[in-house]
Amino acid sequence: MLELFGTILPRKKKADWASAVEAIRAGAAFLAQGSSYSYLRARTLLAGPRLFQDAGFGFALQICKWETFAVAAQDLILIIETEIRQLLPADPGSKARVLAGMYREVLESEQLPEHRADRGWADAIAEFDARLERFMREPPQTADAISEATASRLLQHAPIDDLVREADRTMVVNNVAFRTIDHLSTLRRKLDLPVIAAEIARRMEPAG
Repeated sequence: MLELFGTILPRKKKADWASAVEAIRAGAAFLAQGSSYSYLRARTLLAGPRLFQDAGFGFALQICKWETFAVAAQDLILIIETEIRQLLPADPGSKARVLAGMYREVLESEQLPEHRADRGWADAIAEFDARLERFMREPPQTADAISEATASRLLQHAPIDDLVREADRTMVVNNVAFRTIDHLSTLRRKLDLPVIAAEIARRMEPAG
């Protein structure tokens, strides 16, 4: 009965910082795994069941999934920023600092994957810092344009031939864009974005 009422009655939107971090983590994992698995299942066709049971292919797939996750988390943060930009102070530097901290918390909420155990996420963090610096000073972008970064990272690490990789680029970009836009609707339902914007604005204030 509780599950039934949960589907009928509107659920209160989550508005605290921890909920936003968790929503981004879960969304990035959802996009990374769904996009990676669906693409490789479609690409491998009848050979798929055998390949997915192969240890080497499985490890390569895990690398692809985690590397895609790291960029999908970046994309979701940038997409949320675009949604609430008009509610935030016009201070690119402070805003980038707060969003960079959010990204670090998202990464820290997951156990380090095996292939990164010896180096952590330092390069992904530096990549996002540089990306934020550019993004904060540019006009807002659409979700599908932002999500191209996730698609590119998926293709970079997918265990496929390079010629196939390039031939499939448009298909993967479109698939990831569709999934990202659809997931944005989920984020709008789950999160109270104006309240989260207020929390970001509060964190942008100088410490004192």
